[in-house]
Amino acid sequence: MVQYRQQKAYPQPHPLLRLAIGFGAFFRGFLFVKKHKLWPYLLLPSLLSAVLGVLLLIGIYAGTDYLVLRFWDGASGIWQGIYESLVQVVALVAALFITFFTYQLLASVLVIPFLGPLLAEVELRLTGEPIATAPWQDFKNAWIGIWMGIRDLCLQLLCLVISLFLGPFQPAFMIAVTSHFLGRASFDFLLEKHTKNLPERHAQTRAYLLEMEGLGLAQFMILLVPLLGVFIAPASALVGAALVFYADTNSPEKLPCSETNG
Repeated sequence: MVQYRQQKAYPQPHPLLRLAIGFGAFFRGFLFVKKHKLWPYLLLPSLLSAVLGVLLLIGIYAGTDYLVLRFWDGASGIWQGIYESLVQVVALVAALFITFFTYQLLASVLVIPFLGPLLAEVELRLTGEPIATAPWQDFKNAWIGIWMGIRDLCLQLLCLVISLFLGPFQPAFMIAVTSHFLGRASFDFLLEKHTKNLPERHAQTRAYLLEMEGLGLAQFMILLVPLLGVFIAPASALVGAALVFYADTNSPEKLPCSETNG
């Protein structure tokens, strides 16, 4: 029987160490896939992720650039060049974060479900058997995931608006926000198999907040790498989340790093 982490009773390490564990789990996830030669399970979801990421970035950047130019239409003379340069920067930054937000929502529906076979193989190697769920539970989880994705997208857009008033602290704030939601999306796909209802899932989410933040930060950084990022980020993050979760709940003596050093 899986023993879940208790938010207060569980003897948790220092917060910075938990962030580091989550951050490192992303790369341990990639090395786990490499060690166990699980590449075939990445092919379809990685292609879907790459196509989704490229289309979103191109479409959102073009749309953002158009809207900002319309908003600042009318500048002339010496200010024209300054405005155009500023518009390009604002459009690129806005498009980048909006792409991350939209990618996370669509990836949870179009990419992560195709990582189910990969997660089953990872569970087989970590616990001795894959964790199966009933078809009706999968259907229920899918609808819950869509609703939570839409809610999270609205929250992230609200954070983007708030960040406009933070001046030089805007990038750090938005990176932290984006990292949180990216990391949580990877854990959600795992936790939905081990929790019976939303309150229980929320409790587990709170217990892993710092690990999610670290995992999401690593995923955010890798997603900035053109093409390669969208190919490897979803799978590496999901496997990394599994390494953290099962090291806690199933075999605490089997640390995730031992899966990559053997």
